[in-house]
Amino acid sequence: DVGGTFYGTTENGGAPRCPGGYNFGCGTVFRITPNGTEKVLHRFGNGTDGIAPRAGLIAVGGKFYGTTNQGGRYGKGTVFSITPGGKEKVLHAFGAGTDGTYPAASLIDLNGTLYGTTGFGGAYHYSSYDCYYGCGTVFSITPSGKERVLHSFGSGFGGGADGETPVASL
Repeated sequence: DVGGTFYGTTENGGAPRCPGGYNFGCGTVFRITPNGTEKVLHRFGNGTDGIAPRAGLIAVGGKFYGTTNQGGRYGKGTVFSITPGGKEKVLHAFGAGTDGTYPAASLIDLNGTLYGTTGFGGAYHYSSYDCYYGCGTVFSITPSGKERVLHSFGSGFGGGADGETPVASL
């Protein structure tokens, strides 16, 4: 709730098709008033702006911040910002190295820095199903887009002794 208006995301819908065979639409960011007046602020659609936002938004400094589970430059999710008027900007594209992949949870704000998790990716890869594509990460990102991995899950004997596949918010 910001100023009596609610903001959210839909995982599907918006544009009729997405790149890569994602045929249900790439998702949207919307606002809705308590009386039910809804407006789509952004339709994810070209793939590089993200696909499938699965988490809610957080409001920080007059903008909203969120994640997409797929899409972006490397196809493995994004962190984005969007203004109340609908101007969307990708702050980080996951999948370039060990930065994590496929975020599914909402971000949190701590003193102007955003924090989140990715369900896969990171520094450790094992043959188990959950860690085949990496065991996940905890990351921080500034509103200007400087991302840093705080922890890669999957360390320990055989992998995953410290946990695997974080999909919930911090």
